Amino acid sequence: MNRLLLLSGCAALVPGALASQGTPSSAARQAPAVYAITNATIVPVVGPRIASGTVVIRDGKIAAVGANVAVPAGAQVIDAKGMSVYPGMIDSGTRLGLVEIGSVPGGQDTQELGQFNPQDNVLTAVNPHSEHIGITRANGVTSVITSATGGLIQGSAALIDMAGWTPYEMAESGQVAMVMTFPRVGGGGRGQGGRFGGQPQGDATEMQNRQVLDLYTYLRNAKAYNERSNPVPQNRAYAALGPALRGEVPVVFDVETESQIRGALAVADTFKLKVILRGAQEAWMLADTLAARKVPVIVGPTTESPANSVPYDAIYANPGVLAKAGVVIAFQSGDGGEGNARNLPYNAALATAYGLDPEEGLRSVTINPARIWGVGDRLGSIEVGKTANLFVATGDPLDVRTQVKHVFVKGELQPWDDRHTKLYEKFRARPKP
Repeated sequence: MNRLLLLSGCAALVPGALASQGTPSSAARQAPAVYAITNATIVPVVGPRIASGTVVIRDGKIAAVGANVAVPAGAQVIDAKGMSVYPGMIDSGTRLGLVEIGSVPGGQDTQELGQFNPQDNVLTAVNPHSEHIGITRANGVTSVITSATGGLIQGSAALIDMAGWTPYEMAESGQVAMVMTFPRVGGGGRGQGGRFGGQPQGDATEMQNRQVLDLYTYLRNAKAYNERSNPVPQNRAYAALGPALRGEVPVVFDVETESQIRGALAVADTFKLKVILRGAQEAWMLADTLAARKVPVIVGPTTESPANSVPYDAIYANPGVLAKAGVVIAFQSGDGGEGNARNLPYNAALATAYGLDPEEGLRSVTINPARIWGVGDRLGSIEVGKTANLFVATGDPLDVRTQVKHVFVKGELQPWDDRHTKLYEKFRARPKP
């Protein structure tokens, strides 16, 4: 992680040097401070749609929204006639920035040794120049939760935007939650946490019980440490758990099965944690309980295959069952492949075919995750005063036929210079026979 942080710091020096030479980066730095997207159908998500409306972006913020908004003098105008404007989508579970595609140089910095690493801050390992970032935002995903994997306590997750020269420039929140995995018997589980492979059931159950006991013991020791007025000796790992144990930040529990969910809720009750469940393929079995307890659930990826012990449509119907019960849901693309973050809206789309209301599907990739992660006051909808993370598209983003035409991150119009477009232009220009 230190290696990548050093590289990121060095990379941050490059844009200034390039700018002095008049390269494209200087154009990005001199981008217009005011944009006006006109003649568009505006989809605020938190209110009714606005036909033939205008969105004004000024200094990185949404300055005006409406059907009768005047275009400011000097604004760069984007005529979006026949198109729609949506708030940027938020992926609630990735390893984006930690893993590079196999065909280019880059780090694979996804986990540390040992079961307990609460002191790890994932933001220090994020590579802001990853090939995945441009590809992800090209489909309207402007922010993601990125976190490490492996072990029982993985450390802090970060909420990052899909643009920026350094990890800290990208960060909406560098420590948005503490990430844990509740052990399970038999396999499964995000990032291999709590897995026992092909061991005999008795041995696996014994190991699970031991890991659960270890988790409780570790949290009790951390709680005692943080309750001391002047703890000696200093313990960075225990100290890092302080905000979660005090309820200042939520704890994300990566779980799948009903028993894991019940176990995670028991841990939350014991230590008075603000809990968010992620993965939770069997959450539908406890939908009413989760709704009553106001526990948010990050669902997906819905493109996985259900286990043999559950109905064939369990994964696909899970989001709809939870939403109808009153559970606040959001979607993740998961860590099966970092390039899948661009497919976030299609995870929600698949769930709409199995009972999830389409409008709720759109909310579950925009305003719902923004509220779950504590940034609903600045992301997730098109409202005056919010950060201008939004995109212009030819149709519903949950429809695979829709094309994204323009993407804004923090009020800056993003270039189409990702790996896909570069390869497309390269081979389109190849010499003719």
